[in-house]
Amino acid sequence: MKNLLNDIILQKISKKIMKKILICVMLLLLFVQCKKKEELKLLAPHRTFIENITEENNSFYAVAKPGDPKQKKGLAIGVFDSGIGGLTVFDAIVNADFYNSANENRPDGIKDFEQEQFIYLADQANMPYSNYVEEGKKDLLVEHVLKDALFLLNKKYHVSAGSPEVAADKPTIKAMVIACNTATAYGKPQVEELCRVSGSGIKVIGVIDAGCKGALEIIEKGKNATIAVLATPATVGSMAYVNTLNELKKDRPETIRIIQQGGKGLHESIDNKPEFISRKYTKPCQAYQGPSLFNEHYRIQKDLLPWYNFDTTNYQILYNRGTLDLSDTIEINSVENYARYHVVSLVEQLKAGKDTVPLKAIILGCTHYPYASATISSVLRELKQTARYGYLLADSVFLIDPALNTAKELYSYLSEQDMFNEKGQNRMQKSRFFLTVPNPFEPEVERNQDGRFTYEYQYRKRTINQLKDFTLIVPFSRELISGEQMGMIQTRLPFTYELLKNDMKLKD
Repeated sequence: MKNLLNDIILQKISKKIMKKILICVMLLLLFVQCKKKEELKLLAPHRTFIENITEENNSFYAVAKPGDPKQKKGLAIGVFDSGIGGLTVFDAIVNADFYNSANENRPDGIKDFEQEQFIYLADQANMPYSNYVEEGKKDLLVEHVLKDALFLLNKKYHVSAGSPEVAADKPTIKAMVIACNTATAYGKPQVEELCRVSGSGIKVIGVIDAGCKGALEIIEKGKNATIAVLATPATVGSMAYVNTLNELKKDRPETIRIIQQGGKGLHESIDNKPEFISRKYTKPCQAYQGPSLFNEHYRIQKDLLPWYNFDTTNYQILYNRGTLDLSDTIEINSVENYARYHVVSLVEQLKAGKDTVPLKAIILGCTHYPYASATISSVLRELKQTARYGYLLADSVFLIDPALNTAKELYSYLSEQDMFNEKGQNRMQKSRFFLTVPNPFEPEVERNQDGRFTYEYQYRKRTINQLKDFTLIVPFSRELISGEQMGMIQTRLPFTYELLKNDMKLKD
């Protein structure tokens, strides 16, 4: 009887204990779920995608486990952009010589990042990013940016554009640079949240703050001036530069006016996007999407033709009648003429203002635009000599490339965190370069004759959280980069060209 009583008591105690344990487990699960929901704030629209890549599975973008913190110094530095334009930022970083070996702010003839390896990604298949905003697909743009970041965080890549085979020997990274203004404006906070919830703890550096600081540095105290932002339409629409400039200049006494010009087609022409430029075209093209006589936001004005001063040779301007004045269709078909159109449009906007605060600086708010800096400077000099615009321009108008200040910010971070690689190791020569191509092995993907996504599929049909690989991420190769693009890189960015050539194993 006594034993039976003990058994009953033990059973009751066990039930109570089990009940408490069960309650604790349920509370723990509830806490975890709440924490998970709390963690996904900016990433909430992408919950399906994020939950998929944070689970242990075979997803190409599955988050890699954080490495040994002790080994972090030896990791690479990741840089990504929507195309090859970000190589201007990359080039500024790898050529930087602002500091000496004692971390003093003076050059010493030794590249600041000489001992660092870099991983560069050009999301060529999904560019231009600006159009996602224009098509009402901001969330899809953000998901592309998240995938760019995940690629840099992980080790995987596809071996070639013609194979679904995946390799997993890419170095991981210790810091990330978003070398794209549109991606910075719309996706940097989400990438920072991704790095937090994934446990990587990677520092993310964007280009917008750097550009604003650079512009304000050249304006003398007490002198009124205008700062112009020449950027993609999406970056202009985000107001990221305007908001940052206003915040940084709020304690300055002088009048600093800010204007913006969306560079529709300039970025795309540098990347040879056929809706904006093609050397094959000899007459107006129906698929053209750049500035025109009828484009509501980017209209070519016939009364401004003398100031545009377009180069009409070699089909750099396409028109349908004997002269530009007589034509009812005009299409821009060269990088130089896109630059001419946008510089004149920018200064015309300044002219339309109520005051005449002279233009002192233009922030090149797209990583592609430094490729056109020579033309931009040339047009400014031409306009300075005219009665129509001369009084609106300072004697020297500075072109601000955010890349230089981005390099300084990266250096400061690595120095403060003691994360520079060991001296004496020239790991820069081992830098790797990758780009995206449409995935020919995904049945849903729609491509045109030149192998690119169709516009309809790229910007309108695709949605977020589909858990499909629309693209392959492959090493740079001559088959994927045009001779014209390689020539531009070689001329404009010779050191980067040598690193790229070394990675592609090209011979002179």
